[in-house]
Amino acid sequence: MNHSTRRIVDMAVRVRDFCRTHPDPTNAGYTAATERLEDRLIRIQALSEQQVSGHLTVTGAVASTEDLRRDIQETMFLLIGLARAASQEEPELRAGLTRLPVNVSHQEVVTRGRVAIATATFHRDLLLKYGLPENLLEEFGKRLDEFEAVVNDRNAGRAAHVGARADLSAVKQEIMDLVRQLGAINRYRYRKDAESLAAWTSARNVAWPLTPAPEKEEPTEGEDKKPAA
Repeated sequence: MNHSTRRIVDMAVRVRDFCRTHPDPTNAGYTAATERLEDRLIRIQALSEQQVSGHLTVTGAVASTEDLRRDIQETMFLLIGLARAASQEEPELRAGLTRLPVNVSHQEVVTRGRVAIATATFHRDLLLKYGLPENLLEEFGKRLDEFEAVVNDRNAGRAAHVGARADLSAVKQEIMDLVRQLGAINRYRYRKDAESLAAWTSARNVAWPLTPAPEKEEPTEGEDKKPAA
């Protein structure tokens, strides 16, 4: 949760607490807005956790992907080297075992790896003769499975992070709209009660920083705006 979001959430919590302690049973709109605000606070917390979780998943997956990709490349180099040596007996062997380009996509890594395993398995006896480790193809298949799973996790994490960020923006805007609605009601409700009006004003005020934040939010009606830089 970034600083801008945290300030809005802190303000919304104060507003919710104020509305809980200052209910208006005669005003159905006020009650509905308060309940909606409580719901949006639960939602924004869930989205924040989803965003952080997605970011951590992507970060961890990137590191794992790089390690696995290097290992896959090293295995491919071995198979290509053995195929080159064995091609004097089986010239077509090299066709299915080709060098893996450096900047090839993750999906292409998996595809070429599967082709390499199929080719090497078909010529297994010949490659064993030229130095193929006994269990290398089985281990290589497991690494490809792991690589594919990590890539899928990374993509899912990125989608969760991006989706949460977009939803957070919408929920923050809805919170601000609800606070404005409650503010309009309370300003009129406490127009002759200076103490209660001051308590409401304090509750819904956002402590904006002195310097502009990366994400700007429109302040609630009547609250202090951020000074110009």
